[in-house]
Amino acid sequence: MSGQRRSGAGLTVRIASGKMGFVTLTLEFSDLRSDNEKALAQLSRTTEKEFDAELGEIANFLLSLYRFAVLAVRGKEEIERAAEVWRETLEVIDRAARQVQAVSARHPGVHPSLDRILEIRHAASDMLALYA
Repeated sequence: MSGQRRSGAGLTVRIASGKMGFVTLTLEFSDLRSDNEKALAQLSRTTEKEFDAELGEIANFLLSLYRFAVLAVRGKEEIERAAEVWRETLEVIDRAARQVQAVSARHPGVHPSLDRILEIRHAASDMLALYA
């Protein structure tokens, strides 16, 4: 595979790394979607006892994705590219939030991680609104 990437294919962050200069990290949206789908499938199969722990893992994953998107757009000079990063990030978060809500409806009780996921979705939506 060549070093070229389709526009909007991933989140790329360049991080200062002491003596090494910079390290570039890229998360591919296709990989993020795949990992997210696996976690959601696992959540739907989990026992009542493990449900909140699994839900918490998904919330942590989505929060990490949100934070990575913040870093990815930090140095962007092109508003359109920053908006695309937030559009794709919100797509992943929104899909997860909808699926988590559906699965949570089958599990009685209060689920704090669900509220956290909805807050992350709202924050990503606000970020998209800033750039779109």
